[in-house]
Amino acid sequence: MLLPISEAVPLLPGSVARVENVHQNAETPVPQRFPHFHGPAELVLIKAGNGEFISEDKPVRFSTGSLIFVPPMVVHDFAFEEGVRAWTLVQFDPYAVDADAARIPSVPLNTVLSPELNKRIEMLMEWLDESIAAKGDQRTIALQLQTLVLAVRQTIALPDRKSQDAGSSLSRYRPLLDLWNHDQGKTICLTEAASLCGVSTPYFSRRFKSVFGTGFSAYQTRLKVLQAARMLATSDKSVSQIGYALGFKSPAYFTFCFRSAFGVTPTIYRANQSTSHDG
Repeated sequence: MLLPISEAVPLLPGSVARVENVHQNAETPVPQRFPHFHGPAELVLIKAGNGEFISEDKPVRFSTGSLIFVPPMVVHDFAFEEGVRAWTLVQFDPYAVDADAARIPSVPLNTVLSPELNKRIEMLMEWLDESIAAKGDQRTIALQLQTLVLAVRQTIALPDRKSQDAGSSLSRYRPLLDLWNHDQGKTICLTEAASLCGVSTPYFSRRFKSVFGTGFSAYQTRLKVLQAARMLATSDKSVSQIGYALGFKSPAYFTFCFRSAFGVTPTIYRANQSTSHDG
């Protein structure tokens, strides 16, 4: 069995989404299996091809016209068959959409759309892609993203997550991941995290770094500064308000962590975002 890895999704700091259109002819080698997980959520519209979508080791068939949704931090993989393959991938910050309105599903989705719904979803993806390519304002892009997510939610009603990830490499960390998902401002220490997951602190620390590719404290701080970049680009909250909302104890410490990650202070980062949009 292939071990999943934590994939670094190339969402630029402050960006709410990215869109990738892929087309492979029949002579192109089939992509190798790549079980992975990441913070952004994922939508995949299969435009051509057949295969299996694997989530937590449970394969489900997909075909041309399938729409696949992957929640954040869920192990998944795609196993395409030989032949022409084409798909549109949308990866997005789940915090960029209104949680109450969009109600992002907590379980994977895989369904075949009717021609009418397929056309609608494809149009919304193209609209989002055009705005991102034009370097549009992130607030506008967030609204377009929410329209897309709402369209998906109105298409398919999903149950809440039960125990579908009981045997995955992330199942041990699910209490921690759910806590972070529901409370971005929550800051917990290593000992608390280990207790929450029901293991000893040394074991938690060792296994966390093995699974996530970095230490616990560094990972938690990285999550927070990435959310800060998004909030700086899409909200009118002050720098200090954003820092406190994300659990930083002081504006000075928030600025230090942000500059360590991105090379500029939050204030300069926001000013640069405004300049790029005006240009």
